[in-house]
Amino acid sequence: MGDARLDRKARELLSILTLRAPSAVTLDEFARLLWDDPPPSAVKTLRAHLSRVRASLRATEPGAHIERTGRDGYRLALDPELTDVGRIAAARARARRLPPDDAAAVLAEARDLWRADPELPGTTAAEALRQGWRRERRLLVQEHLGYLVAGSDPAAALPELEQLTTADPLDEPLWVHYVRALHRAGRPTEALRAAAAARAALVEVGLDPSPALRDAQAEALRPPPPASQRSPGSPAPPGSPASLTSPALLTPLAVRYATGPDGSTAFTRLSEGGRDLLVLNPGMLTIDGLLDGTHARAALTALSRRASVICLDRRGIGLSDPLDPSRDPLDQWVGDVGRVLDALAVERADLFANFDTGLVALEFAARHPERVRSLVLAQCYPRYTRGPDYPYGLDRATTETLIRDTISPADPAHGVDSVAQAAPSVAADEDFRRWWNGLGRRAAGPSVALAVRTVATSTDLRDRLPAIGAPTLVLHRRNCLNVDAGHATYLAAHLPNARLQLTPGTDALWFTGSSDLLRHTVEFLGVSP
Repeated sequence: MGDARLDRKARELLSILTLRAPSAVTLDEFARLLWDDPPPSAVKTLRAHLSRVRASLRATEPGAHIERTGRDGYRLALDPELTDVGRIAAARARARRLPPDDAAAVLAEARDLWRADPELPGTTAAEALRQGWRRERRLLVQEHLGYLVAGSDPAAALPELEQLTTADPLDEPLWVHYVRALHRAGRPTEALRAAAAARAALVEVGLDPSPALRDAQAEALRPPPPASQRSPGSPAPPGSPASLTSPALLTPLAVRYATGPDGSTAFTRLSEGGRDLLVLNPGMLTIDGLLDGTHARAALTALSRRASVICLDRRGIGLSDPLDPSRDPLDQWVGDVGRVLDALAVERADLFANFDTGLVALEFAARHPERVRSLVLAQCYPRYTRGPDYPYGLDRATTETLIRDTISPADPAHGVDSVAQAAPSVAADEDFRRWWNGLGRRAAGPSVALAVRTVATSTDLRDRLPAIGAPTLVLHRRNCLNVDAGHATYLAAHLPNARLQLTPGTDALWFTGSSDLLRHTVEFLGVSP
């Protein structure tokens, strides 16, 4: 549109009119956009340019003209379908009324119209207009990719989404599309890793994930496609816990019971020699199943090289007595720790806790400081949900939904995939999945599972932290999906004698993923008093 013989200022003026159509532009606005320091003759020059542009439009588009509005305003009067700007706007509006595949095709054509930036002056004011127009282009790209992801071939969007999120890791809408595309394309582990990468990029600049990203992550936690559609699990990579050690160091499992007036707690000592290390495994992992899992056995072996490792079943779980429904579960689990140490005549022990058992370790250390030599807290927290004075973690509503969909989903086929949630690095490992699911089924019933998750997500021990003086190593994997990195920062800042160590990885489980977490643990146990 327009005459190529128009000079540069006239072409820039026409671009401004086109971008602002159907709104009017005043002479003062034109002057600010065309010159950083408008000359005294700016109004006269503008009117001359407007006259030339008007004549050029009449010659090329008889129905087009420039209308004068008000005292000194001018607007482009032209059928929007005759400009690329108008056609793109119409395509975006039309796409919203179409099924995803058809909408994606419409927006693909609209993207083809966007050949380059509009011709605008190099002024400060025009730069803001140019940046605004680039944001519009990005919205078009986001909308197009979103329709591709929602359509019949989500994998078609993956190459561009990977490229764009790498180029701009803070573009959260593109991350949302990327996570969903990977999941819908049958690549759940990669989807969870993408969600972790997005969260890490946002946390790095002090931003919280949006509800859209949290929803995409929750979607990625749904059951993965059938095994026939997924890549088979690969062997443990070099440097992972399963590749570090031979399990032969562990003694055969011998379950013992520490009994008190209120019941019995099952425990075992996995190795002899060295300082006593009580390992509090998360969730509903049981002592009679730990050594059946390749990853858990290898990680426990690594710890046994430096310490005498003790594990227990918390009340209500595995081989221990049931929970007393009249008493606080956390209080009973703290009692389990003391009872086991008493049965072994251990005066002081190092405590290693992971995820929800960090609450047990913290409360025990606050009540019995004389019995705790040191603490190692891996992916732990003093409070799981965010609040007005605690900006870390998930909101309460999302947390309650995750608990429900994990324990008793309305549709079991669409419940939360607990393997992918806890250990995305091994979500495609069928052996691990069988071990994990089998252990969970025999560990406890739904009521205990609900109690474990309720305590894990509703307890707040922030007021207990100042009372814990034991040397503490706070470990956290930077991209952990299940536990916000802010929890670790808070613990390290509010425990009197703690230091923070961030490591690579996404897993909440301490014994899967990279070996850095274990390496820092054994180093700490070797130097702590």
